[in-house]
Amino acid sequence: MLCAVIAKKNFMDILNLAKKIGNLNSVGAIEFRLDYVDIAEFKNLDWFCDNVSKIKGIKNKIKIATCMLKQEGGNFTGNEDERIEILKKACNFSDYLTIEIKSFQQHPRKMKALFNSNLILSYHNFAKCPDINEIEKILNNMEKIRVRCKGDIIKKIAVKFESFDDNYKILPFLTEEKNFRNIIMLGMGKYGKLSRILNHYFGFLTYVNVEEKTAEGQLCVKEFEEILKILKEQS
Repeated sequence: MLCAVIAKKNFMDILNLAKKIGNLNSVGAIEFRLDYVDIAEFKNLDWFCDNVSKIKGIKNKIKIATCMLKQEGGNFTGNEDERIEILKKACNFSDYLTIEIKSFQQHPRKMKALFNSNLILSYHNFAKCPDINEIEKILNNMEKIRVRCKGDIIKKIAVKFESFDDNYKILPFLTEEKNFRNIIMLGMGKYGKLSRILNHYFGFLTYVNVEEKTAEGQLCVKEFEEILKILKEQS
């Protein structure tokens, strides 16, 4: 499934792009990167949540709210309490919230407020791709969090690929039967493009951009559509 990422500074621009994405049949999900929004805009968050829900073209698309902290590679400069309040309100329009596993480990009590929500548990490494044993430990830590939650849980690992061989580190997990459609394992950088294609077929989703690229190696919708067309013709 293709997930179009929206990363805008104000809510009106987000709504306009969401309407545009609503017309893209190849896109099954939308990620709203709220960490890109200017802090001053959040006074209108309730209004924004109401209006997202009114966009007819995206009613049947999965909606994901993400607000990544600066230290996790995102843009949100507020504190954890402020971020949790934003995400709690975002539950009014979203099907999933993205939360880094570090937040659960560092602020377990605060994270209890989100235990009833559908979550994408996220791990990022912008420097390298961990080895297979380390990846397994990360997934096990996510599993410990999953059993405490009441909503649906998707596990996400996004790491920097330094060579094409890094694809072989994630492939065993991505293709494992128990993980089918319940996991996202992406390589960032030029060597990670294959992993993005594989996630479309085996993972929960793969991220694409419509206007702004939010990760190194991320493909745009048109590029991905062309790749899928070629693969279909050759199958």
